[in-house]
Amino acid sequence: MIYSISQHKEIPIKVDKKNYYIDEEFGELIRYNVYDNSRKEKIYIGYVDLQDTRTGAKITYIKNQLPDLYKHFGQVADQIELEHCLNRGIENPYIWSIAALGSHVKHFLRGKRFINEGINVYLEHITKNLQKGERVESGFLGHQKMYMPINMINELKEKIKLFPILKGIK
Repeated sequence: MIYSISQHKEIPIKVDKKNYYIDEEFGELIRYNVYDNSRKEKIYIGYVDLQDTRTGAKITYIKNQLPDLYKHFGQVADQIELEHCLNRGIENPYIWSIAALGSHVKHFLRGKRFINEGINVYLEHITKNLQKGERVESGFLGHQKMYMPINMINELKEKIKLFPILKGIK
C-alpha cells in the first residue's frame, strides 16, 4: 500500500522485478518497479534498486517518480528491501545504503540509522520538536552510510506477515 494524494487514502500497489547485469565489478542490479494497482491502467510510481550482499542487501537507489501524487514511497522501499532479503532466506539481514544529499532527516524519521553515531545524535536533537511540514536542511552532512536497525527490521517483519508486497515474485 502507498498513500495516494489525489485519492486521500492508502491504495494497493503492484510490484515487478527485473535483474540487470551491469559489469564484472558492479555485478547484478535488481530493480523492483512499483505501480499503482487501484486503477484499470497501471501507473508507474517508482523503483527500488539493490544489490545482493552475502549478509543482506546494498540499496543503490530508490526513486518516487511521482512525489506530487504518491507519498511514503520510502516506507514501501523499506519493506521491499527487507522482503527481498527474507525471500533469500536471510532472517536478520544487514541492509545498508548511502543517504542522498538532503535526505538524512526523512531516512532518520522513518527509522534508518547512520553509521556515524554523531549524525544520529544530531538528527535526534533537531527532529524531536519538528513541526509537521517543517523542513530541515541536511545537505551539509554529505553522503553518509546508513543501515536498517534490528528494531525496524522486526517491526517490518510483522507488517510483512499481514501485507506482503513481493508475494509471488521470483
